[in-house]
Amino acid sequence: MSQPSLLQHLDPQELLRAQSISLFADEDRLARKPRCSQTKDYSRVRTAPHALTHPYIQPNSPVAYSRLVFDLDWHQDRHRFHDLPLRYLADTHAWENELGLPAPNWAAISAGKNGAHIGYELETPVGRHEHARIKPQQYLAAIESAMALKLGADFGFTGQLCKNPINAQWVLYKGPEQARDLHELADYVELTTTKAQAYNRAPRGEIGRNVFLFDTVRFWAYDNIDAFRTAGYETWEQSVIATAERVNAASYDHLPFLAGRGLLPFAECKGIAKSVARWAWANHGKRVLTAAFRELQAWRGARGAAASAKVKRERREQQIIAAIGQLTGQRQIPTMGKVAELIGCSKPTLSLHYKNFFQDTLQ
Repeated sequence: MSQPSLLQHLDPQELLRAQSISLFADEDRLARKPRCSQTKDYSRVRTAPHALTHPYIQPNSPVAYSRLVFDLDWHQDRHRFHDLPLRYLADTHAWENELGLPAPNWAAISAGKNGAHIGYELETPVGRHEHARIKPQQYLAAIESAMALKLGADFGFTGQLCKNPINAQWVLYKGPEQARDLHELADYVELTTTKAQAYNRAPRGEIGRNVFLFDTVRFWAYDNIDAFRTAGYETWEQSVIATAERVNAASYDHLPFLAGRGLLPFAECKGIAKSVARWAWANHGKRVLTAAFRELQAWRGARGAAASAKVKRERREQQIIAAIGQLTGQRQIPTMGKVAELIGCSKPTLSLHYKNFFQDTLQ
């Protein structure tokens, strides 16, 4: 049987790897012409089938994030996880127990060194093109920062190239097959930590020019709006537009993610500035809320959290029921361990929250 064109240049060992982590080797989730390299010091653009034969590859397309990738340099002497072998986590699937995070979908581990690139495949890719919605991109960035903090990952990692888990140069760890939902990943982290918020005050351009401009201008606006209150809204709006034009005119070439992308059109730049001006004028600086409004917001938050938790629990219960049915159909005893492996969850989590599903099975 002929192989899909994306995998046509892989040798037999690489082909088996690609088939075992099919979410990574997916032409809809990779760039059509990714950057790739034999070393991490330089890269070149090749078609996806050729790029997949290289040890390093661009993990996400220019228009969407399909996966979160983290650079773990645990071999460094002073790293807090220096004595925690990545091979131990891979062999025992102990990610959640040791790190408080779900197992990655894959890890490309350096041979003979406690370092790796690990990847979490996203169930729904997040758009990163100029017209994509900003809120999902910011949500993704906050989750990425908080996860990187828990993992002790390198915050200087740009994500432009990662170890290609298909390449035989790396030791492959194969995790759960299911892609991760952003809300599921958010359950494992605290999004109000300093590191998670650091993205917001120091935008690096990893999402796109429009988001970088939006973040830079809005924080300028927060810091300067009080000086314009007496001058009136028109003066304020013109000042915000001028600031946005100045940031845009300075180009984005100093940012590794955006170098060579050029400037945003004036109309888009002006639209972002006017949006920031309107919101900041109407909302920023209002520090006094009535007790009744605070209570209403607290009630809404509690109700929303409860509803979200119910949806997530029901989704997990459906996964458990499906896994039990699958194992039973295969004439296997549906133990917690087997179900946990099938649905990409830890056995302690099942034991703590879903024990009622396993009353009649051996655990």
